[in-house]
Amino acid sequence: MKESLERVNIVLNPDVKYWAQLLPWIAKTDGWMFNVEDYSSWASTFEKFWWYFAIDKETDEPVGSVTLSFERGTAANGEEDVYCVGIYYVREGWRGTGIGTVLFNKVMAIAGENNKVLHGVIEMAPRYAAKYGFNKMPNYTHDNALVPTKNIIMPKPDPQYTIKDLKDVDEAKVIAYDAAISRRNRGKFLLKFMTAGECYPKVALDSAGNVVGLCSIRNVPLCDNTLSIGPFFTDNEAIARTLLAETLESIPDIEKFSKLDCLVPAFNTKAIEYVNDIDAVQFGERFHNYSFFKAIGGEHTKFEQFTQCAFTNKLLPTGDERVFGVLECSSSFI
Repeated sequence: MKESLERVNIVLNPDVKYWAQLLPWIAKTDGWMFNVEDYSSWASTFEKFWWYFAIDKETDEPVGSVTLSFERGTAANGEEDVYCVGIYYVREGWRGTGIGTVLFNKVMAIAGENNKVLHGVIEMAPRYAAKYGFNKMPNYTHDNALVPTKNIIMPKPDPQYTIKDLKDVDEAKVIAYDAAISRRNRGKFLLKFMTAGECYPKVALDSAGNVVGLCSIRNVPLCDNTLSIGPFFTDNEAIARTLLAETLESIPDIEKFSKLDCLVPAFNTKAIEYVNDIDAVQFGERFHNYSFFKAIGGEHTKFEQFTQCAFTNKLLPTGDERVFGVLECSSSFI
């Protein structure tokens, strides 16, 4: 039977084996930095979580999916609560059958008139805006900073800061630090995501013992053994250098991995062009994350536009100069 809508079942929150089967397709065609463990991280930590799969009736294999997670903001009045749409994917060969529309309509119906957000790949952003109302966007994209591991220039640490393993720091302090920057009430998800699978999570402390930075690097085997950074929040660039240096040094045999990857909010879409030619200070402190990654890889650092964050009802805060890299861009947006 030819690929068609009639050939699939739409199933809610099925066994993790379907995610494990779909993930290699996603990695191969789109290079999204996800792991099998993420299913458990999302399903076990969000107050509400839905994952719809389109499953081929003949082969019992997944051909598409979409997730929806309900994430509360830190505002007591609920004005920053939002529904996050993610992992919207249909396998090549099944695109154009209407499966994607059916899946997307499922989560849109659940979220209703409430504010919704997604990170859409750049070429899909106009379609999400026109068809589904995701037209409230920050005036910048989120871009991948990529550095081959063999070309990493180790940052010079600042001795006034102390770096500890996540497990050795008070969880409440870590959660509070994240909330102050992200304005999201996501403590359970944050800690789970930072530690699931092969992860190297570190925390930066100042001389008074205050948390001043978070960084976790994890291996994504299906994406060419990439080391993916997220979250990467720090109060300043000196802390960022110190935190990243300690985290990188904790990874055994780092050159067995292909590259370092971080999803960076580009506060100005021209920042990537500018940083190739002039110092970031000339066009504002808010673009220092580009000069930072440029220094990590020198001429080998590459920046690629990756996603456009977009909301339906109103734009929520998407971070400031402390965000060197987002946590992830599927079930959260910062």
